[in-house]
Amino acid sequence: MTPAPTAPHPLHDVRMPGPTLVLVDDADGLALDALHGIEDVPGIEARVVTLAELDGPLKGWGSVLVVAADRARLRRMASAVPLLGQCRVVACWLTDTPTPWVVVPRPEWPRLTHLAAREAGERGVLTVLRFASGARAQLVVMEMARQAAGPGDTTHGGLVVAYAGRPAAPGLDARSVLLPDVAGAGDAERDVPPDVVVARRGGPVAAHHVIDRAPTVVTDPGPDPVDERVFNPIGFRKDWDAPVADLSALGRGAVTEAVVDAARAHQGVRPSADTRAPDLLALAAAGVPLVGVDRAQAVELGLAAPLVDALTAEVDLDDALAREEHSLAVRRAAFDHHSTLAWRSALAARAGVRHTGLPPVSALLATKRPQMLDFALRQVARQRGAEVELVLAAHGFEPDRDAVRRALGDRPHQVLTFDDATFFGDVLTAAAHAASSEVLLKVDDDDWYSPDAVHDLAMARRFSGADVVGMPSEYVYLHANAEREDLTVRRNHPSELFARFVAGGTLLLDRGTLGSLGDFRRVRKFVDAQLLAGVEAAGGRIYRTHGLGYVLRRTGAGHTWQRDDEEFRRPDIVAEEWKGFRPSRALEVDPVDRPDGVATIEGE
Repeated sequence: MTPAPTAPHPLHDVRMPGPTLVLVDDADGLALDALHGIEDVPGIEARVVTLAELDGPLKGWGSVLVVAADRARLRRMASAVPLLGQCRVVACWLTDTPTPWVVVPRPEWPRLTHLAAREAGERGVLTVLRFASGARAQLVVMEMARQAAGPGDTTHGGLVVAYAGRPAAPGLDARSVLLPDVAGAGDAERDVPPDVVVARRGGPVAAHHVIDRAPTVVTDPGPDPVDERVFNPIGFRKDWDAPVADLSALGRGAVTEAVVDAARAHQGVRPSADTRAPDLLALAAAGVPLVGVDRAQAVELGLAAPLVDALTAEVDLDDALAREEHSLAVRRAAFDHHSTLAWRSALAARAGVRHTGLPPVSALLATKRPQMLDFALRQVARQRGAEVELVLAAHGFEPDRDAVRRALGDRPHQVLTFDDATFFGDVLTAAAHAASSEVLLKVDDDDWYSPDAVHDLAMARRFSGADVVGMPSEYVYLHANAEREDLTVRRNHPSELFARFVAGGTLLLDRGTLGSLGDFRRVRKFVDAQLLAGVEAAGGRIYRTHGLGYVLRRTGAGHTWQRDDEEFRRPDIVAEEWKGFRPSRALEVDPVDRPDGVATIEGE
């Protein structure tokens, strides 16, 4: 009997000038497993070195190959990469990542002669950079790790962290210092001393003259955070192809990007009794619907109480809307308590150091309708989980400033007034210039917003790295007219993806992006469309997050976005339709703001 042909090694067609340093994290079992047989691959004169074996610079290589299971593990190991000298080929093999990714060369690198990003046979993806002359391999690897999660915030937020006797935490800080013990943090010769040393064990640390104190030593930071730039809701599916699956059936062991990708097709995932905290957090942060989580086990793993509550809440996964609401509650709790952002904020608080978490947001509210002002103010006042300033731009009327102050309580706000003839775009531009925050949010006066709307938009901005973030107008409330009763329409807009369009009443972007477009265009209507078109023309990225926390109101007339209300009911775009007001439970609508009995409202 002829033996079955053996599949070629995933790197069988790669040629790398020798000797080749193959660098792998000894804690990354999937990557280690993939390396079996690499010594016999033609074209690669391999020497495998694990991070545990490193004790100084490693130089004299013709090429360097870094191997990790996925982008999160690559980003985590970046700070442990030693000086590697110069070589002409640097490659990265991610063994359990489904999608290739391309590195953008830095201008200080030598001339690039070849760049490849492709699948590596049936095992992950491979990125190869070839240079005309020797490149500093350590810096190339660090840049690969930085770019692996795409554009966006890759800073440490102002908190400098070192690690003693343990690896760096997940999330990119490629220059984190790894120390054998905590005493090294106080070394007077260190130009950039850490604010915090995360260590397996404590010990004396001398005060450092640069920060005028001893770095804070933390031995009980809780579970390591999840890398939200890798494990996040991007790609969440509202539907499914397969029933609930056991986690053990989806991958080779640890939860990787490939496991999350496979989980997207399932109605839900059931973890096992021995599922580790990092794996549970990765699934939760990705918004994978989880069932059968044991409360006692989750508590023992050190998960925050809000996440434990969300994971163990009763949910009917046969109800697609309830499934998505469950996913949203879980991913939000994971982000708030176990993301790298939350983890660093907690460390900074213990050390008394400034740290940039979710940025403050200035909500820009331009309105011509004094009769809608109380409603709109309540939508802003109820926001939680984010610092929100309101910039109220009254267009053609003078608001009662004392009433505005009472409605907003201690929330910061500004009140601007404009003549009725002022262009709508100019009103918004003036409001943006007056705002005190670097991040701006355009809100509408007649739409409903959940208490978490601003938080969720800021969260999506963090994990997506997009230039503009918004929600879809997935839920639309149509006031009654002569032909029909009032209706709530849920449209089949996909969400948690990069897109060309988001709802104009949810546009979140930073001041620099807006300024680069010349601010809001001087127009009387369609100001949102002008902005999105400008972002797209400039090559910007627009991300559409979930639509459960926003309801667009249509009254039949008086909108700057003119459209026949029946257009919202086209069969090809309607997923569900109900009589009356039926938002998602995630909206948490205040009874006072229900539209029952509200008359048709004219105006902007």
